[in-house]
Formats: sequence, structure tokens, C-alpha cells
Amino acid sequence: MKIYIDADACPVTRIAERVAKERDIPVVLLCDTNHVLNSDYSEIRVIGAGADAVDIALINLC
Repeated sequence: MKIYIDADACPVTRIAERVAKERDIPVVLLCDTNHVLNSDYSEIRVIGAGADAVDIALINLC
């Protein structure tokens, strides 16, 4: 199992990371080039800018 989060718009990213870490579930945060993310636990994937770029990348990963 792996958790994918559209981190551009998710208000509970840190809560999801904490719960995933407690259960040893990997997390991938997706964001566009207009956002800067930091995480000690999750893998961060920066997707090109565009109205639905992160949404499309998330769908493709699933």
C-alpha cells in the first residue's frame, strides 16, 4: 500500500503523514512548481505547472 496526496490542496497532509508513519505506510506528496513542500517522511514529486497537472499525474499513478 502507498498513499498518494495532492498536497497542493490537501489541508490534512501532515495528519495523513503522521498516521502513515505510525503504520509504516509510504507516502508520496504531489505538488506543482508553484508550491514548495518539505517532509521528513514522504517522498515529494514536483509536477509541472498547469491547471490540472497534479490531478492528472495522481490519476496516472493510480
